Amino acid sequence: MASRPMREMLEAASLRTSAHMPGHGGKAPFPLPDFYRLDTTEIPATDDLYAARNGIARAQTLYAACCGAEETVFLHNGSTQGIHVMLEMGMREGDTVILPRNAHLSCAQACILGGLHIEWVPVCSMGCYTYVREEDVLRTMAAHPEARKVLLTRPDYFGGCMEASSVRRIAAEAARAGMQLVVDEAHGAHLPFGGSIESAGALGADAWVQSVHKTMPGLTGSAVLHLKKKDGLKKALQVLRREQTSSPSFLLMLSVDEARAWMEDNGREALERLRKHADFLRETGLRAGYTDPRDIWKTSGQVFDPCRVVLSAPQGGDAFLRALAQRGMDAEMAMGSCVVLLLSPQISEEDVQKIADALREIPPRGTAHEEETAVREELPERVMDVRKAALSETETVPLNQAAGRVAAACAGCYPPGIPLVVPGEVISDETVQRLLDAGDENRFGTEEGTIECVAV
Repeated sequence: MASRPMREMLEAASLRTSAHMPGHGGKAPFPLPDFYRLDTTEIPATDDLYAARNGIARAQTLYAACCGAEETVFLHNGSTQGIHVMLEMGMREGDTVILPRNAHLSCAQACILGGLHIEWVPVCSMGCYTYVREEDVLRTMAAHPEARKVLLTRPDYFGGCMEASSVRRIAAEAARAGMQLVVDEAHGAHLPFGGSIESAGALGADAWVQSVHKTMPGLTGSAVLHLKKKDGLKKALQVLRREQTSSPSFLLMLSVDEARAWMEDNGREALERLRKHADFLRETGLRAGYTDPRDIWKTSGQVFDPCRVVLSAPQGGDAFLRALAQRGMDAEMAMGSCVVLLLSPQISEEDVQKIADALREIPPRGTAHEEETAVREELPERVMDVRKAALSETETVPLNQAAGRVAAACAGCYPPGIPLVVPGEVISDETVQRLLDAGDENRFGTEEGTIECVAV
C-alpha cells in the first residue's frame, strides 16, 4: 500500500495538546459531514464568491450583522488576503499608506504588489513587546497629509490593544483628513461575540479583517473582511479577483459560516469559560514562579485580551516551549523570555489541567527581566522605495555578511511575522544578529542562511 506521509504527520500531531492556532483546537464545531461530498465549485446550485447571490451572500450578510459591518467578504487565504485588499482597494500606484513599524509581513507585501509608498509610525518597546502610541500615529498622519490610508494592528500577538478612546480619536482625525482607517484585527475575530474589548467596527474603522481560524473554530486559512460601507464592495472584489484564486474553497467558506453560527449560539458562554481557564493558568504559572509581563506592559496604556495567556520564563521562552513539547503539548509562540498560550474557546477541562500540570512540573530557572521603561525605537534607514527594491536585480548574500546591504525582501521572525527589515531598507548589524540568534526554523526571508539584497 502506498505511503501517506501527510496523513501520518497530521494524525500524530492531532494527539498532542494544543495551546496554539487554529482556534478550533482540533474539535469540530458541528457534526462532521463527508467533506468530499460537500466540496464543489461554482455551479447553478451553489454560488459565486465574486458575485454572491445564494448561500454565500446570505452567510456574508449574517456575519456582517454580527460585526457591525454593511458588507462582509469571506476569505480563504487568511487575513493576509484581507490586508492586501484593505490596503490596495481604491488605490493608485504611488499612493501613500501609513503603517506601524510592527505591522505584519503582509502589509509590506501588499504595498509591493500595489506599488504603494509606505510612511512608518515608529514603535515603542518594553523588552520584547512593541506597540504604537496614539500621539505617534497622529503625528505621522499630520506629517503626511497626502496619505490615503492608515493601518492599526489590534489586538497584537500578545493580545495587546490600543485603548478604544485612542482608536476613536484616530478614526475621527482620519475622516477629517480624508484618510481611511483600516485595522488588522486578525487576532480579534472573537471580540464581537462577547467580552470587554470592542472590535474595530465599533470604534470607527472603515475596514477591518479577522482570522476566523485564530480565535474562533474556523479551518486554517479562513478569514473575513468587513467593510463599514457597502460602496467599498466592488473595489474590494476587484482586488480579491486579482490576487486570489478564481476557485475559492467552499469548504473553508463553510467553516467560516459554521464558526459564526457556533459563536452566535455559544460564544458569550464559551468566552467567559475561556477567560476563567486563562485566569486559572495564569495564576498557576504565577504560583509556580513564572511572571506575567503584561503586568508591566500595562503601564504603556495598552489593554490586553483576557483570553490569552502570556508568561515570562526565566529559562527563556524557547527552552520552555521545548519542555512543553516533550510533554506532548505545543504553545503558540516564544519571544525572548515570553511564551504565548493561545487557548481554543472549545478547549476541554482535561487539556487545561494538562497545561496547568506542565506549568507546575517545569520549574523556572534563572531570573527573567522585562524592561519597565518604554523606549521609542528609531526607524530603519531607507534608501529605496519598497516596490522598487523588491523588483530590482538582486543577489543572494550570506546572512552574516549582509550588514550594510539594502534588502530586496522582507526578513524577520515567525511568529509573529513582523519584518525586521523590508525591501529598500539598509540591513543593520543588530538586525543580522537578531536573525542569526533566531535560528533557521524561526525565521522567514533567510532561506539557507542567506538574504536577498539589491545588487550592487
